[in-house]
Amino acid sequence: MRHTIPAVKRVVTLCSVFGLIVLGSTLLTHFRRDGEYRRLLAEGESAMRDGQSYVAIEAFSGALALRPDSMAAFYRRGEAYGERQQNESAIRDLKAAWRLAPDAPQPLQALGHLYDRRGDTARAAEWYALAADRLADADPGLLYALALARYRAGAPAAARDPLRRALARNDSFPEAHYLLGLVYRDSQNPDQAIASLERAVRLAPTLVAAREELADLYREHHRPDEARAQLAVLASLATEVDRQIALALADVGAGRFDEALAILAPLNEAAPKNSRVALAFGRVHLARAERTGDHASAAQALALLEGALGGSARRSEGLALFGRALYLTGDAAGAERLLQDAIATSPIDPEAFGFLADAAERVGHAGVASDALVNLDALEGDTASVERRAARARRIGGLAVQAGDWPTAVEHLHTATEAGYDDAATLGLLARAEWQSGDLVSARKALARALAADARNAELRRLSRLIPPNAGPGGLAVPRPQR
Repeated sequence: MRHTIPAVKRVVTLCSVFGLIVLGSTLLTHFRRDGEYRRLLAEGESAMRDGQSYVAIEAFSGALALRPDSMAAFYRRGEAYGERQQNESAIRDLKAAWRLAPDAPQPLQALGHLYDRRGDTARAAEWYALAADRLADADPGLLYALALARYRAGAPAAARDPLRRALARNDSFPEAHYLLGLVYRDSQNPDQAIASLERAVRLAPTLVAAREELADLYREHHRPDEARAQLAVLASLATEVDRQIALALADVGAGRFDEALAILAPLNEAAPKNSRVALAFGRVHLARAERTGDHASAAQALALLEGALGGSARRSEGLALFGRALYLTGDAAGAERLLQDAIATSPIDPEAFGFLADAAERVGHAGVASDALVNLDALEGDTASVERRAARARRIGGLAVQAGDWPTAVEHLHTATEAGYDDAATLGLLARAEWQSGDLVSARKALARALAADARNAELRRLSRLIPPNAGPGGLAVPRPQR
């Protein structure tokens, strides 16, 4: 028994020593694996900095073999795959990183950037929004990326909130002010749009895009001097021909024709065969002819524009201006033919539709004129002022009545009357169009309003005999008039 106890002690001692050896070996292996993992991560980071994304992927893959639950390795390998445009692999790794660290914003932001680069701005906005939530508005740049993605995805109203949050963090962020200006512009809030764009150019005087938008808004809202001031700055920032042309055309818009010609003259001397310069010269003389009725200016425009048609300027624009010049020199039929070519030439110059409407109406082609104005209205959409669209609707309605296109007439005359064109002549046209469409109840109502405005109007009195107040609904008591 005395010999047994020492033997047991020796066994216990040997086991303890063996355990320590095993533990030490395990710790050493773990230490070595940890060191190798960190070395591979550092190697991957170095390769990423050097633009060697393939080497980086190999290094991060090695790190993941040693530590399969490494968020950092998945995240950085996802970015490396993204650099190589291996998008599906990148998405897989970045989502794995997100699952391993749900509160980390980096994988979410990287996913937003990846979808943004692919052009899927709606998905990009979703990931940016998740990343912004994790950061609690701490990163204005991320909020700007979210707003930009939403704007590009066709949701400008949804871009407003992240932009305001970004600017609350950093009000000296010119690109955010610029984008907010676009958001306000698209929501028909020109005063706020102008204020945001003015702030953007104060912070970044060379931000060309903001100055261009500001110049457009000034021009659209009848502030020509301020528009010209912006174009003058743009022209000083770069001396490209197009900038000088834009400055000259700003003078044209303000009726400063001689100043515009003075800007264009050196350009013509430097590049006499430049068709864009020739078109600009033609525009100056065309505008002068429009403003003053000067036949000589119209003829001069015609000669200049004819010479520009064979150059590099947009053909639809050249045809549109040439057709307008023909119209102003008295050749409305020739103008209509040329303007039909202009609207059939891609990319179409929108002003060709307005010019075509004038020429077609002059030669009695009311249907052609009406269709041209309908197309112009569709192209301009809400970029045109409410007043301008109302006046156009009134004109379309009148032309459609002449052409016997009653559905078009009813639609646009309703739009015009709702916008304030409630004079006797417009209401009389609406009554006639509704009568011809078979809607006698509405026709009688419109006619009553028209007569209340002008009871002595001979045309309205004649129409009242055709649409008597006692005619029954459905028109059985009144013969359907012929077109």
